[in-house]
Amino acid sequence: MKHLSKFLFIVCLMLISLHSTQAQNSVTVNGVAIEDITLTPSGSRLDISMVFDLSNLEIRSNHSLRITPLLSDGREMLQLPAVVVDGRRRSIVHDRQSDDMFPSANTYVRRQRSTEQSVDYDANVTMQPWMKGSKLILREEWCSCHDIPYAEELLAIADVNTVMQNSPHNDATHQAIATDAKPRMAYAIPQSEAPSPTHYDMGIYFPINKSNIDPAFMGNKSALDSLSKLSTNNIKAIKLMGYASPEGPLEFNKSLAAKRAAAVKDYMTKNNIASSIPVSVDSATTDWEAIKEWLTASRIENYTKIIAIIDDNTIPEASKNATIRKQFPISYKFMFKQWYPKLRTTDISIEHNEKMDIAKAKQLIKENPAQLSLEDIYLVALTYEKGSKEWNDILLIAVKTYPQSPIARVNAANVAMANGDYAQAATYLQGLPSDMPEAMNSRGILAMSQGNYQQAMSLFEQAQKAGVSEATYNISLLKELMAAKP
Repeated sequence: MKHLSKFLFIVCLMLISLHSTQAQNSVTVNGVAIEDITLTPSGSRLDISMVFDLSNLEIRSNHSLRITPLLSDGREMLQLPAVVVDGRRRSIVHDRQSDDMFPSANTYVRRQRSTEQSVDYDANVTMQPWMKGSKLILREEWCSCHDIPYAEELLAIADVNTVMQNSPHNDATHQAIATDAKPRMAYAIPQSEAPSPTHYDMGIYFPINKSNIDPAFMGNKSALDSLSKLSTNNIKAIKLMGYASPEGPLEFNKSLAAKRAAAVKDYMTKNNIASSIPVSVDSATTDWEAIKEWLTASRIENYTKIIAIIDDNTIPEASKNATIRKQFPISYKFMFKQWYPKLRTTDISIEHNEKMDIAKAKQLIKENPAQLSLEDIYLVALTYEKGSKEWNDILLIAVKTYPQSPIARVNAANVAMANGDYAQAATYLQGLPSDMPEAMNSRGILAMSQGNYQQAMSLFEQAQKAGVSEATYNISLLKELMAAKP
């Protein structure tokens, strides 16, 4: 309670000091631009949306920036789901820690280095009286190991009253919204479709002093599943890099690291994974660069002195671990327990081919879409606004070219429903996986159109739990329809 009171006091001071700086577009101290801020009342609900432009955000591999929107009037506060922007290593950790049964309400994205990147944000909350005098605030927290924040910034980005008054969907018209609003479609975009990195990394972990692959060990099951589903359409090469933690004898570690890399190569060969792709195998005794990143991020006691030992070329590699253990035993104990298990790994680096030129892909869409992969077709679609005629036309081309693709079929169902053809939408949705999040949302819209509100609510709730943000809005809309039903 003391922490909350202190936080609200700080917020109250901030609201006073920043009262004159409210705007529809803001930039945080870390370079995240916030655009298109809208707060739309709909019955007893408030829909909050904005766009986070990450293009100027620099983030280290083992760091995360957690961006949490808040509503507060200085006395009351409501925290909304966060957007967590991960560096490369943190993204891998979060992927392995994800719980399919209990998905997080937060959105996790990996920062694609040196590329333009944005995140659409949408939240829907119950409108409370105090919110009319509140402000929309962003809390930015830098996190490293264990997701523990080590730095925080607050920025007020919008006055709720001002934005609602300027919104075309203010209190005077929200009744029309409640009755005329349309449910939101959730489009499935292949992960490789959005601007993707040239390299993608995952890792297989090993017990201490072992080189055999144990699927149940650490996050191996998730990594092996991803490896087995690897599409080779756009892969140029795969590199395996084996490592060992530094506490053993140097020559033993060299051999162990090489065996770990070879074990992953053998696994891929036996399971016919990426058999047509060149796979190179290499190894190194210890990933000292990873240790330095963790030291810098965690700032444990004497971390700068430990980094100096790692960088000291006069200390033989075989002696670095013993030197750290002798000079800083308490820090070493923490490192050995928390970090060394992550060093006993084979890193899998996947190099992708360059993306097809968009101009060429647009020409082939018109002339011969069969020459394009589904990924290339969606690259073209993403150059247009979702829901536009061009977007819809390309999604229909995708399903004609790849009629068995679940992604193509659920998107085509969305286009059909947007055009009022629910019978065709039902045909597209037939046979799609029952646990496909976007399909849950689309089936909910279909049930809603047929007046099956209870079934629609169940489907929307499942989609929401699976991370479909559009389902949150659809639940709010459906509740209003159910309340208005005589």
